[in-house]
Amino acid sequence: MLALAAIAVLLVASNILVGRYGAVRLDLTSERLFTLAKGTRQTLAKLDEPITLRLYYSSRLGERVPAFGTYAARVRELLDQYVAAAKGKLRLETYDPVPFSDAEDRAVAYGLQAVPLNDQGEAVYFGLVATNSTDDQQVIPFFNPERERFLEYDLTRAIHALASPKRTVVGLMSPVPLVVDPTASLQGKQSEPLAVIAQLKQVNDVVNLSPDIDAIPKNVDVLMLVHPQHLPDATLFAIDQFVLRGGKALVFVDPYSEIQAALPSPHSDAGATDPPASDLETLFKTWGLVLMPGVVAGDRTDARRVAVPVQGAAPRAMDYVAWLDLPKVNLNRDNPITADLSHIAMATAGILQPIEGAKTRFEPLIQTSMDAAKIPVDQVKGLPDVAALLAQFRPEQRQFVLAAHVTGDITTAFPDGRPGGAADGAEALRQSAQPANIVVVADTDLLDDRFWAQTQNFYGRRVVEPIANNADFVANAVEVLAGGQDLVGLRSRGTVARPFEVVERIQRTADARYAAEQRSLEDRLKQTQAKLHSMTTAGDGGTSSASVTGDQAKEIDKFRADMLATRQQLRQVQAALRQDIERLKIILVFFNVALMPIVVVAAAFVVAALRARRRTGPA
Repeated sequence: MLALAAIAVLLVASNILVGRYGAVRLDLTSERLFTLAKGTRQTLAKLDEPITLRLYYSSRLGERVPAFGTYAARVRELLDQYVAAAKGKLRLETYDPVPFSDAEDRAVAYGLQAVPLNDQGEAVYFGLVATNSTDDQQVIPFFNPERERFLEYDLTRAIHALASPKRTVVGLMSPVPLVVDPTASLQGKQSEPLAVIAQLKQVNDVVNLSPDIDAIPKNVDVLMLVHPQHLPDATLFAIDQFVLRGGKALVFVDPYSEIQAALPSPHSDAGATDPPASDLETLFKTWGLVLMPGVVAGDRTDARRVAVPVQGAAPRAMDYVAWLDLPKVNLNRDNPITADLSHIAMATAGILQPIEGAKTRFEPLIQTSMDAAKIPVDQVKGLPDVAALLAQFRPEQRQFVLAAHVTGDITTAFPDGRPGGAADGAEALRQSAQPANIVVVADTDLLDDRFWAQTQNFYGRRVVEPIANNADFVANAVEVLAGGQDLVGLRSRGTVARPFEVVERIQRTADARYAAEQRSLEDRLKQTQAKLHSMTTAGDGGTSSASVTGDQAKEIDKFRADMLATRQQLRQVQAALRQDIERLKIILVFFNVALMPIVVVAAAFVVAALRARRRTGPA
């Protein structure tokens, strides 16, 4: 009885201490997902005026869908952490917008998303409105559980936007349409920007610039140049002077742009098409780097697995060495642009090299592994032979730079002044007024949704589910170039890519071991099928199946038997490909399901044996 009483007193006392001094939290996640990030704490510390957070959550939603109730508790818990860390600069208000209430009217007025709960049309809400003293507001229309990994980023972004009303102006110059469906406008549909551009617009002012512009507007903080093709000298001169005057540039070039290759050519009627390649050679020379012409980077270790069609059979998974899934070991951990990223997806990316003797500093941001090689562009055009590229791949045992940060003093690429002699009233610079600050990426497909994200429609709103940090990389680059870094560490906390590295390594080893035998069997099967088809089909010099001779019938039976035997051997090889993976699966299932009960039972036997020995021991 005394022990029970002591336990009760201890329980009450611990609750009192926790309630007064706060709970002790232990975050064991590898990315510290349940601990406020440094960027969040820095943003809250910079608050100069009070900000009010209004959380609208319909309790009916949690009652009908328990998963939303659990997520609502997670959101409320995180908001409480924000309020505690802000030291009085944040105020949290919660509302339950029941139907036909004042709270529901305010939720509708703020633009929160109403989601139908039942067939009767009852609407529920789960969103947030943040306002400052000047009535500026930031709205999160609906907290979708699928964006839970980005919950802290979404909240901090809203607070940051209210605390720092000055938004970075990004001048976007691109000759290719950066939209999800470039043919949508032709079909009378609304075209949406790529998710990368949509994310940039959340915290920056993105201004579209014409590719034939002769001066970069003075209010542009960062120039984002995507796939520059056939730029006139006047535009190149404008970019040159913008960088010399201290403007920041984010440049995407590509030896083979899958984005452009997928577009209908504007010159198709004339029978000529522009190659989907871009370069900025004139300016790159003065910036101290070069894009290797006519080649893309291939990487066997970091190749993306794709489904390759097989004639007469189901598609087969195979590594496409020109499409890359680059893990954190390929990213520069010392540069704030890539320091906290964990995964970048690229496709037919080019190779950047520093120019020997250049005065600028060339800092790699994204690189291949050592298991890499140069691939001629002609081999990745159209419908590439994925199997042949893998079979013929010969690594050069060196890393190739796919993106770089270039800084330092530069000179003009136009020593004779403005092309054409025209003047805009400003004196042309020959030397940089301050050190250049440029990020160059040798891939435009890094921006394409299909390579790094999955999108879905959630009651009329597009929800982006990232599988790589591509959008975070672009946003970080703009953030760092513009001078602010509070949100950099937050974006990358939401990565969803957690590959089974051991399984992938086993898969690649098995592919290398059995790929040659599998290709030989497939070729043999195709030859047998072709011979069988020629003997059983009437045609020029052929024989109809109704008039075959005895010898031909025996030959046909032999080919059929050979085909069946080859198919059986092929199935055995394909089964061998997964043998090691299945063995690993059995081991993992054992450790996850059976090991702990065995340990508990064994511990129980040990305890029972010790107690039995204690009872039978000497008095």
